[in-house]
Amino acid sequence: MKTKIYDIVISGAGIAGTILSLIFKKQGHSVMLIEVGKHPRFSLGEAMLPQSAIWPWIIGEYYNIPEIQHLAHADKIIEEITPNCGVKHSIGFVYHHSDQETRKENIHQLIPPHLPFYSESHLFREDVDLYYLQAALNNGVEYIDETQIRDIKLDAESVYITTDNGNFTGKFYIDTSGKSSLLAQIGGHRNINPKLTTQSRSIFTHLEGLLPFDQLIDSAIHPNQNRTLRHGTLHHVFDGGWIWVIPFDNHEKSTSTVASVGMMLDCEKMPADESLSPEEEFFKIIDSYPDIKKQLAGTKAIRPWIRTGRVQYDANSCTGDRYVLTNNSYGFVDALYSNGLINTFESVFYISKLVLDAFKEGNFCKTGFQQLEALQKNQLRDSDLMVANAYRAMGSLATWNAWTQLWLGQVLFHDLYLQRLCFKYFETKDIRVFDALFIDGRPGDDAPFAANKKAIIAGVQAILEKFQAGKLEPEAAEEKMLDILATQDWLPKHVYGWGKKDSRNVDFSDMNLVGALIGWGKTDAPKNIREELFDFNVPF
Repeated sequence: MKTKIYDIVISGAGIAGTILSLIFKKQGHSVMLIEVGKHPRFSLGEAMLPQSAIWPWIIGEYYNIPEIQHLAHADKIIEEITPNCGVKHSIGFVYHHSDQETRKENIHQLIPPHLPFYSESHLFREDVDLYYLQAALNNGVEYIDETQIRDIKLDAESVYITTDNGNFTGKFYIDTSGKSSLLAQIGGHRNINPKLTTQSRSIFTHLEGLLPFDQLIDSAIHPNQNRTLRHGTLHHVFDGGWIWVIPFDNHEKSTSTVASVGMMLDCEKMPADESLSPEEEFFKIIDSYPDIKKQLAGTKAIRPWIRTGRVQYDANSCTGDRYVLTNNSYGFVDALYSNGLINTFESVFYISKLVLDAFKEGNFCKTGFQQLEALQKNQLRDSDLMVANAYRAMGSLATWNAWTQLWLGQVLFHDLYLQRLCFKYFETKDIRVFDALFIDGRPGDDAPFAANKKAIIAGVQAILEKFQAGKLEPEAAEEKMLDILATQDWLPKHVYGWGKKDSRNVDFSDMNLVGALIGWGKTDAPKNIREELFDFNVPF
């Protein structure tokens, strides 16, 4: 019997593998999807940001696949995918000192805008990943699970995959299998010692019985904006680490009773205590922080606690003749700032276009995928830069406060970078507008604010390194960092007080504030910002 040759073989049936398989099948290609586990299955990568909601809207529009666009709207997720997901209408950070209760100056809260083409969610990945697998199967993708890939061989014509459940041949291979990627090992791509500055580990689970943090603090110290802290992802931050709190039951339409809770720890400051179980170590650490302890009192884990070693990994390449590694197989830094889903959707966008072009041209050489190399290299660069400096800043409330202001500025402008193209598409209905996202680098590297952002991060990093080395007191470091932010004319000070010590919270669900931002961008912003970032008509 003649062996069937697939156009594309994909390993890993997570959100990247299933969405890619759906795109390729819709474009007329035969696809085999191979999964080592079995759905439904647990997965992290649960909290979205504006960019990780905008990206699936763009991808779905680009390929005319409404199922992908469901991820861009919280209501669509509840209606079409699963009611077990939460909403993310707030990003909160609470800094904690040992044996002290929370004070007003310890809290930062960002509320993102509510725009018609995206809203953020907390993804219950077991259900979400299963939905996209089913969508792929419904459209004709072939699938096999509980199948371990044992060997991969390539020649000038094909890719040959040997598994413990049969052999498969494809014209092209996409590896979305993550850190354990066999192709990364066989191809000699995996770095034994990751070339990343960040060194962190994790302890995490899903649990029930979580108290809303809003109920545990006095209203006088609460941000009291249009959303509570429970309406989104809450980050508890302390010297040496941070905790994510991601409720899936934070709105009336949810059918969940569950929250995702996990702790990321600096490996040097907080080495693992192997004499304790993961759960025991987690609760021993939070015992020093009374308000975190209160929030988690009475909770019950509904799945085993997991403790990792260092979570960072990387590779020296993600492409070859007839294959690519997706971002999760190429490398990972840390869960802080929820970059994982953004990176995944960026990679899906690049890979889908580059692979489809390769089939049109009949050329599967490594040289045709160099844009993916640049993209995923820059994704790791950006994540490592921001996360490593964030861990430095966690050394004190003063430095954390200044660093959080910087993070807010750069993430806001990256959101605007994507929104601009969406607004231009609404105006022109020309899908080629989004081709501007395919650059030799990462989308945003060519933005008019990119050079300014790079310069201020470098300046702030130098200050944080002195603080970390004990050569600068926290308050002095904060003052120097804020002075840098105060001089930036590309940050609209009437919208948020960048550079002011007491600036903490901002609520972009207030459309008057959004209007003030857009008005500044069109009239008073620096010339390059006006002409290259705010050159759109508002469609609403």
